[in-house]
Amino acid sequence: MRYFLTSFVIVLVTYFPFQEVAGQTAQEQLKQIRSSVIEKIDGRDFYIHTIKRGQTLYMISKAYGVQVNEIIRDNPGVKDGIKADQKLKILVPGQKPPVVQIPIAESEIVVAVKDTAKSIVEIPPNADSVIVVAMPCDKDNTTKKPVYNVALMLPLFLGEVDQIDTENPDPGALQASKSFQFLTYYEGFRLALDSLEKLGIKIRLYVYDADKDTNKTKQLLTKPEMKTMDLIFGLLYHPNFQIVAAFAKANKINLINPISERSELIAENPYVFKVQPSMRFKGEMLLPLITGDFRSGQVLIIRNRLYPDQDAPDKLARECRKFDLSVLVVEDHQKAIEHFSKDKQNFVVAFSDNTAYALTLLRELYKVHNEYKPTLIAMPGWPLMDGLENEYLVGLKTHVMVRSFVDYDDPLVKKFVRYYQESYHSDPERLAFQGYDEAFYFISALNTFGTNIGRCIGEYKMKSIQTRFDMFQNPGDGFENSHWEMFKYENYKLVSIR
Repeated sequence: MRYFLTSFVIVLVTYFPFQEVAGQTAQEQLKQIRSSVIEKIDGRDFYIHTIKRGQTLYMISKAYGVQVNEIIRDNPGVKDGIKADQKLKILVPGQKPPVVQIPIAESEIVVAVKDTAKSIVEIPPNADSVIVVAMPCDKDNTTKKPVYNVALMLPLFLGEVDQIDTENPDPGALQASKSFQFLTYYEGFRLALDSLEKLGIKIRLYVYDADKDTNKTKQLLTKPEMKTMDLIFGLLYHPNFQIVAAFAKANKINLINPISERSELIAENPYVFKVQPSMRFKGEMLLPLITGDFRSGQVLIIRNRLYPDQDAPDKLARECRKFDLSVLVVEDHQKAIEHFSKDKQNFVVAFSDNTAYALTLLRELYKVHNEYKPTLIAMPGWPLMDGLENEYLVGLKTHVMVRSFVDYDDPLVKKFVRYYQESYHSDPERLAFQGYDEAFYFISALNTFGTNIGRCIGEYKMKSIQTRFDMFQNPGDGFENSHWEMFKYENYKLVSIR
């Protein structure tokens, strides 16, 4: 079995149970905070929830079985925080728009297409239509077009290509060449266009070499066709991306950032879509784990003075305590071990991205793993560290959070790999998977909703081969993918726990 992992997270967690009352589960207790007041607003039924002291948006979302994003969407005023006695309207479940059948030739929200030699996705045999969720913006044809203009801006450094000896190429020199750094993204991107074309989606693609030279980037934006773009993919250095982002905002053009983790990229620019989830969403991923799977144990959060976000351990502890969990923040692993219990499960969250500290932590926890059976949850960056023992990771039942993940046993992945090998006579690298996923997702969304994709992108889901998308927006800002995959080490491989 072969796996590819990018940016994974280990968090040492000593689990805290939701306080059980008369045998109630945590979910049963959450349901008790639901309001019984229901009002009809604009033809739909909403719960009217009055916030109590100590409640959080996350807690309220779990009580009603909705996403935090949905609460913010219906209550824009809560984006800067909530307070006691504030009222929220929460859509009563079961009122989503009706499901309709759309012929596949006209369908744009598709996770599967007819199986051809140049297509890697599938539909059930003999199917001539797919199920599409009909959202209000689906009916708005004012921004839909028969052909969409898409720009792909890559730092290809084409000016350096003539330095490559094409008759006797040196593999090492090719590997080190900046001209090849993002080429595999382009190759995956083109394969996605082949699949989309078979759906009848028509794209006019423009590819631009945009290296570190900001003046060159500014010159590219003066080209007459740039203002006609419906979608721009910008794999750009940060100063260059800022220039393109200002241009996109001024001309109301959707701009995708595939590589940066900086949340400030989307500030006050509703036309920017950031694919890489930032660490600010890690708490949203950890809390369901801690308050759900780990409720029979105790949680120990380890602080490390070298970790950049010194407030992170205390923030997580405060959120845990809102669920009445028993949580303790300690300064080092020895303090954590001193508080281990033989009667409860011990879950440890370690806020550290220092390799030397991680090696020591794994070794010391593993020494007592037979006696206390601790479970470890770790921060992003650990999989990139040298020297981490697989035996330790497995023995500590390490949980990891990843931005993207390729399961080479997945039939869809196998099909993509064959498709890529046939097309380029080499094996796909991480950026090839990413290029395919992002091109397929955003261009099919463009074809589904028209150029105003921000209206419905938050509800747009599909199965992908590496990167999942759950686009989140604070009003006035752009969109940021909030999805992290959660896995655990089991039998020396990563197994999904979602």
